[in-house]
Amino acid sequence: MRMLPRDFTDADVAGLRVLCIPSGIGEFQWMATKLHNVHRLSGERFAIIALDGAPRRLHQFAEMHPFVEAFGWATFDYSQIREFQKFNRLNTWARIRELFGLGQMCMLACNPALEAGTHLSNWLPDLPTTYTYPVNFTDKHIAESMRVLPVKNGTFNIGISCASYRGAAAWHTWQHDEWVKFLHFIARDFPDANFVLLGGSWDDLTVSMFDEPGLRFQTDSKTGTPPIGTLSFGGAMATLVSCDAYIGFSSGLGHVAAHLCNTPVFMLWPDHEQILSRTWCNPKLLENGKYVPSQWNSPEEVYASAYTFLHQAYSVRGEKTLWQSQGNLAQSGSPL
Repeated sequence: MRMLPRDFTDADVAGLRVLCIPSGIGEFQWMATKLHNVHRLSGERFAIIALDGAPRRLHQFAEMHPFVEAFGWATFDYSQIREFQKFNRLNTWARIRELFGLGQMCMLACNPALEAGTHLSNWLPDLPTTYTYPVNFTDKHIAESMRVLPVKNGTFNIGISCASYRGAAAWHTWQHDEWVKFLHFIARDFPDANFVLLGGSWDDLTVSMFDEPGLRFQTDSKTGTPPIGTLSFGGAMATLVSCDAYIGFSSGLGHVAAHLCNTPVFMLWPDHEQILSRTWCNPKLLENGKYVPSQWNSPEEVYASAYTFLHQAYSVRGEKTLWQSQGNLAQSGSPL
């Protein structure tokens, strides 16, 4: 994947389908369930232009997609994408192709439709939806994962992401004490629970869980510290492949774990995103219990539903394998 300069020219994107999109990893993953099929059916490749802003990790995820040839950052505002899409009535892929040729930029976002109750399968309905599509794990990604979970150690490995103190305050979610209480509930009922802390270096609330008495945390075999903030996004994904379950706030980690890593996901959503909590995912995951959305209620209330989820994940944990026995997963994606 080529990185585009801010002043990229028409020549830099000639022959490519150019999309300007929001910078969220989750939203890109949702869009990719459709864009994968554009590439599969027509051979078109993409230049992705993402809205610039922290934490600037989307390029790490985008480069894992075979259909992305070029990537750049732009200073557009999210509201501009929404208005552009509304003004041009970009409701089908045929409409996008009609208005914008190769090399011409189109602004696109799926969040408005999903937040309004349209299921992902019905966004750009003239394109098939492939929830689990191929992504390319590199040797570096796999090596990062094997530093974290190098061998099957008989534990129940649960990925955990609590976000940051600042984010928790802004979204009115759990702070340190609520998370600790919740994790202790898990450790009480699943004594071999081993928590794998994942996220960015800025996720200080997640970091604060480490060394909490009575809880077991996985550490990097080289540094002796938890893996949070030390992995590339691809490395975090590769680690999720080896986790038996994932519990976290609504973020890109959970979305890719559910659709691309074959990892059971329990995800906590704020009140204003309860519709979105169900419209983004493969309905089969809701039916078979491999994805469970939850509101931010008290730790006791949340654990009442999380226990059933964890018990199901625990019962099949032996089916999860580590990278040395993953075969061609690195090239073909993981089956649901």
